[in-house]
Amino acid sequence: MISNSNSWSVCISSDVELNFLVYVARAYSICDEYFDKHGAWPNRQVSLSDQLHHELETQWQDFWNGSIQLKAEAKIQQKAALESQAPDLAVSHPMCAHLNHNHVSPFVLDQPYFEAIQHQELREALAAQWPSYIQWWNMPAGGQAAMHYWEHIPDLIRYVREFEIEAGRPIQSFHLDVELIYNGPCKPIEVTDEYVIMPIRTDYLMKPDWWNERFKERY
Repeated sequence: MISNSNSWSVCISSDVELNFLVYVARAYSICDEYFDKHGAWPNRQVSLSDQLHHELETQWQDFWNGSIQLKAEAKIQQKAALESQAPDLAVSHPMCAHLNHNHVSPFVLDQPYFEAIQHQELREALAAQWPSYIQWWNMPAGGQAAMHYWEHIPDLIRYVREFEIEAGRPIQSFHLDVELIYNGPCKPIEVTDEYVIMPIRTDYLMKPDWWNERFKERY
């Protein structure tokens, strides 16, 4: 997709299933160290026994880590396929900030009953939370609408130009997929150099500092 030294692209999107996994974690207070302590999402929290909480936390973390690695691999394959199909695309589009509202997850959770989930505790937790989550997600002022709003917030072209002025050189070629999560994690998760899971927080999305530091470190 990118073939010349002055080209770059950023794809900002949101995934209904990754947001759902975080919603479930927040509902059961799983892996709280990952998330903003001041966030309350969803409104109703579920109390569990210590043993069940530990089992569910382990199962959720394993599934979350496997899911984001699977998504990272899918993005690498997708990029390779695009480059092989249209090697001159980057030359004609040297810079862009792309918004993808219809992103399809590379893994399938088989809602609403989640039969494919191996662990019973996680499967039951997903099934219990799916109705309230998807209702919230599809509300006029719900999760999907919030994602569409925040996908437009970062002024990436300005951030890149300010970096180039400060650095005194063009930015190096790069492609970055940024996936937004509604209320967590507490800071960006750098899955790979080209794939970041980012919370909806102004100190990452709206301020150039995080972007500028990343540009300095990598580009």
